[in-house]
Amino acid sequence: MELCPATAPTMMPSRSESASPLDRQQQPGGPLRRLLPANATAIETNGSREQSVSRTSPTATSSNGTASPVIPARRKRGQATTAACGACRKRKSKCDGERPACSICRDRGTACEFDTNAAETHTQALKRKFNELQSQKSAFEQVYDVLQARSEQEAKEVFRRIRSGSDAGTILRHVNYGDMLVQLALVPEARFRYEFPYLPDMPPFLRNMDNPYLDSDVYEYALRQCSNPSHQTGYQRPQQRLLTNAANGADSVYGAGQLDPYHKPYSSATVVHPWLDSVKPSKWTTVSSDDDLLRKILHDYFLFDYDWFTFFHKDHFLEDMGTENPRFCTPLLVNALLCMGCFCHRGLQGRAEFWNPKNIGYQFLAEAKRLFELESSVERPFRDPTDPTWEHRDREWEQTRLTTIQAALLLTLIYNLNASDKIGWRFTLNAIEMADEIQLLGPPLERHSPEMQCARTYTAWGLFCWQNLGSYHYLKPPPISKPPETPLPDPSERPQWYGELWVRYPLSQSRLPTYHGYLFKALSEFWTIMNEVSTLTFSRQGPSTKLSVDQIFRFYYRLRAWQHNLPEPLTPKKIVLPHQLKLHMYYNHMLIDLVTPILDYTGSPEMPLAHTPRDIYNEAVNHFETVVRLYYLRHGFEATDSFLLHFLGFLNHITMNAIETSAGSSFLEARRSTMLLLTKGIHDQSRVHFVAAAVLRLQVGLMRPEDVDLLKQFVDIESDQLIFGPLKQTVHTAWPVYSIGLETKAEQLMQGKTLATCLAKMTLESESKSPSPPRSLPTNGQRVR
Repeated sequence: MELCPATAPTMMPSRSESASPLDRQQQPGGPLRRLLPANATAIETNGSREQSVSRTSPTATSSNGTASPVIPARRKRGQATTAACGACRKRKSKCDGERPACSICRDRGTACEFDTNAAETHTQALKRKFNELQSQKSAFEQVYDVLQARSEQEAKEVFRRIRSGSDAGTILRHVNYGDMLVQLALVPEARFRYEFPYLPDMPPFLRNMDNPYLDSDVYEYALRQCSNPSHQTGYQRPQQRLLTNAANGADSVYGAGQLDPYHKPYSSATVVHPWLDSVKPSKWTTVSSDDDLLRKILHDYFLFDYDWFTFFHKDHFLEDMGTENPRFCTPLLVNALLCMGCFCHRGLQGRAEFWNPKNIGYQFLAEAKRLFELESSVERPFRDPTDPTWEHRDREWEQTRLTTIQAALLLTLIYNLNASDKIGWRFTLNAIEMADEIQLLGPPLERHSPEMQCARTYTAWGLFCWQNLGSYHYLKPPPISKPPETPLPDPSERPQWYGELWVRYPLSQSRLPTYHGYLFKALSEFWTIMNEVSTLTFSRQGPSTKLSVDQIFRFYYRLRAWQHNLPEPLTPKKIVLPHQLKLHMYYNHMLIDLVTPILDYTGSPEMPLAHTPRDIYNEAVNHFETVVRLYYLRHGFEATDSFLLHFLGFLNHITMNAIETSAGSSFLEARRSTMLLLTKGIHDQSRVHFVAAAVLRLQVGLMRPEDVDLLKQFVDIESDQLIFGPLKQTVHTAWPVYSIGLETKAEQLMQGKTLATCLAKMTLESESKSPSPPRSLPTNGQRVR
């Protein structure tokens, strides 16, 4: 083959290259060799399926009329091609890599296909395809896990999608993001999404065989989301039972196969009630005429708060609201309830800004206070036997008095959430006075209808429990020393008396009970015991009385018996809903307070104790933390819970004290993870109500600088502004600072240490400082004050 003399390449071209016109480059001023076309026989002999566009060399006519061959533009020498197309790789041609078709394939008329993406080498493409295969394999494995672990109904839905042609990735997207298990609006809460900050596992000091809460169904479902369940618990669990009973829900208290409460957070549920979707609350308030919004607020109140603080019978209330009957529903009660519901409704921005006149909750509160002043000042009709209307007017007055008492209790709770409990407690005292006027706490009266007697009994026990709760935590004797004389019926025998709260989870046709009757009666029995503790401990004048060892153990055994006799849905094995979990938080909280004054007592030498007060204390603290963590794993801390804050703050106080004494301990990091989790929960609740913001400021101010820096990784806060900046409103609270044991709390209260005074002291100290620069790890371990 003859080459152009001026441009002989250093390498001989291949046989395929010599047959292509691209292998000749036009040289300035140099002659060109005319290329002859290959004959058809040669093409057939080579077995090529390529079709020649032209059997003669392409030519063009020059200005002088002579024909000259047209040489296609060729890739510049030295320009690297990232990856050749499949055809050029097969022919071993010099591909220019142009897309969608290279120049050689265009000239030859062959299909040009690339195995690589743009700007991707073959090596990179191989790695990408390998990763895609790995992801596909992982997707198939995850689909297999879903089929194995989910309920029968959900497994059938997955299988149906497989038969319909859906790929593994699509099925997983449906499972994880809402089409099959929950509606799209609930993503990502549909599945088990909550993970502990900092350390993902249960702390090692909680993982032991004697912890009944780690044998609960809700924790077993949490383990199903872990790759190594035995590592989580510290011992091998009965996997066969986990995969049979737990997976199929054979032993679920909500019915065979009903596992929604264990799979989905409570905040995703919807209250089911025949009146709730049709009532028109706007007829009972002048604040808003938007019935859709008002119904949503009512709904969220019943979903998040009604089960725990029950002051009225919801069925009677909603029915009278729907029928516009003022017997159990009044404008005062509706406005107070809507104000409380504003804390619960997730669609309202700035719910915690109770001082903002533009806040709809502020407007409901203002209207409720106005109506309360009017209703509470109405005197009882003068008894006149000669007046034929007197008895009717007196009955109406009693009915209005009952709803006024209910509204007063709601107003107390609202002011507590606004960090103004000094103001709010006055409404409780007014409610107690009005209860005496209508003999609410006495025996049943014959003149009342069954519905009225049911409503009165509900409110009587709600008032009794509420005033006892307030008295216990504010370290004062309860105004009502004895429980109501009308006993509560057995919920298992008369469930309709309580009016069950039914909920439905997304993509489920079944309505499930919250076991409201069981919870209400259990709380009433619990506070009956604690009412006796408060009566013996707190005095209206002078310091509190120290309980004897015998009294403490007597109350301890009564509380143990109370827990042992709880109905099945409220046992440690079956609890799952937020208020059920809080019931056990309260139980362990009270054990901690009860035995703290006698921690060093070990009994007499002749009769040593099988379980010393210190053993009881340690076990209660561990159980308390376990239940709080279970609450977070299943439900998170973002949704409104009007009393969760207290448990978070109390346990955080215990944890921070434990950190102070855990230097060098193997449990130090686990305790830090607990502190971060609890502080995160307090921060989440501070978006809902103002008192949480006050508690957050106090406890963050007591954290070590390195822990505050670590907290920033999980919570979006400006610690300097939080610690040194002013609170948006002044707190008017008598809430004692968090301490362990009734005696310690009472001593600190005698010294004037409350949440308000500690915050005021912190503010005075911060005024003398400028906001601190970015923190570095301290060398002396000094706490932030």
